[in-house]
Amino acid sequence: MGLFSNHKKLCPICGGPTPRLLATKVEDTPICKECDRKLDLPDGGLSRMTLDGLRKYMAFYEGNQALRDRFTETYRFSFGFLGGSMLVDTTHRLFRLRDDANALVMEAANLKSFRILEDNAPLFESGAGVLRCHASSVPQKIRAMAPQIERFAMEKREYERLEEMERMMERRARERNDGTPPPHRPYRPRPSFSAPMPFSQFRVELTLTHPYWGSMSWKLDGPSLDSDYPSAESYLQKYEANVTDLHTLASRLMGLIAPGAGEEQVGGAAAQPSVTRSPAAPAAQSAAEDPVEQIKRYKALLDSGAITEEEFAAKKRQLLGI
Repeated sequence: MGLFSNHKKLCPICGGPTPRLLATKVEDTPICKECDRKLDLPDGGLSRMTLDGLRKYMAFYEGNQALRDRFTETYRFSFGFLGGSMLVDTTHRLFRLRDDANALVMEAANLKSFRILEDNAPLFESGAGVLRCHASSVPQKIRAMAPQIERFAMEKREYERLEEMERMMERRARERNDGTPPPHRPYRPRPSFSAPMPFSQFRVELTLTHPYWGSMSWKLDGPSLDSDYPSAESYLQKYEANVTDLHTLASRLMGLIAPGAGEEQVGGAAAQPSVTRSPAAPAAQSAAEDPVEQIKRYKALLDSGAITEEEFAAKKRQLLGI
């Protein structure tokens, strides 16, 4: 088998040859690549496992094959580059924690509860047969930054005015061509907007009832204000797009726990009545908002360059259910 296999060290699970280099080990014993591909465990899970425990896991993994064969992706949520993805099979009420055909497939009963947070503040969470939607203070906080953004805009305009005046004086000195050196341009740092954002990141947390998984969490960066051209409106457009997508994820997760669950608004100016919503609905919509309004919002994101033409087209088809 060459450099990367070692016939003297056979896999203790299946008896196959193990890699000579960079082999995954259990109790300091290497296992083969085929068994390694079957490992779908939380961080640190393998380091705590014995060879006997690994054999039991492999038996469980083989028994999971029927669910892997049945799994058909109907929805996925991506947490960005290197952030991972969660995949859902709404039809069979199954889900997978990784975008990997070898990963374990879990049943709806394995999902006990979930929370979606802005830093430490809940945004969506599962309740007793209802999706709890919390009011967020982020829009209010970003609007409160408007005076600070306007002051920066004034500083930047003044900086650009002074820079243009000095460039004009330099051009005139060169045009005179009388040997007079151009005026010295003093160093003037370019203004850059810097301020703490209302929150740093979204977090999705799952609590699971599973032989090998007790929990799972992902992180997704929140929007930020551009350091050169900060805009509260642009920030809110990106934020609302994030929240819309996370609401769709929350609806799919709630549909696994309790099909046909309604929604409960928590906080805000006035509590709204629960709304029964199918988890297979083509888009996440608030009770007072229709798909046309959401399409307009995504079109504004397209025009601002926040999303691509392909992403806009895919979202439009999703919202229209086509």
